[in-house]
Amino acid sequence: MITILIIEDDQVWIDLLLDELENSIKDSSIKSILYKDQNDEFFLDKVKELKPNLVIFDVNMGGKPKAGIKLARYIKKNYPNLVFVFLTSQKNVDPLILDNAAEVGADTVYDKNDFATDIEVLGKFIKNSLNKDSNIQNIINEPPLEIDFKARSIKLHNIDMAFTRMEFEILSHLIKNKNQVFSKYQLYDYSTNEIVHENTFENTIVSHIKAIRDKFKKIDKNFNPIKTVQSIGYKYDYNSDK
Repeated sequence: MITILIIEDDQVWIDLLLDELENSIKDSSIKSILYKDQNDEFFLDKVKELKPNLVIFDVNMGGKPKAGIKLARYIKKNYPNLVFVFLTSQKNVDPLILDNAAEVGADTVYDKNDFATDIEVLGKFIKNSLNKDSNIQNIINEPPLEIDFKARSIKLHNIDMAFTRMEFEILSHLIKNKNQVFSKYQLYDYSTNEIVHENTFENTIVSHIKAIRDKFKKIDKNFNPIKTVQSIGYKYDYNSDK
């Protein structure tokens, strides 16, 4: 099920979006937060709790120009893969809105003044995103490694391996995003539903990465695809043709 989060300071717009999206997007859970000048950490905690596939931000909220863009930038620092869009009634008034939205990584900006058209476009955008997700293969072959996501099994050189749930989540996330660097915080946040505690998540991830590497070495002492990126985190980097 896809989860969509709406962050908006006008309950009327929240109700409109809830009604339209619930009718047009099947198998979805639409959540909303009425913006009342809560601090950034409040919204960050909500994103962590709900793990939305898409966030819809209003641009100007609580009488603060571009509060939604600033909030999106803050959340994006902690969730770099977050997919989000903006809603605004100022699209044709403020020419910088599109540039500002692009700078923080928004997929697009929708116009409240052309709601009937843009809500249909938004619906299609979400459906297309769903279709992309549904086409993701269940088995990834990255020789000599094979991951079966349905069976939650991993083979190295066609030898079955045993991993804990968290080790599986960490390894599969790295291999699905080959050569992309993830911080310890990001890996911990992705692989567990637990609250991230300072001074705890780093040791936890280091321990799990070591366990994964040790299990690889028992089968192939030269197979070390998880690389440490100094002062940043880890990435999956292995080329079987080398």
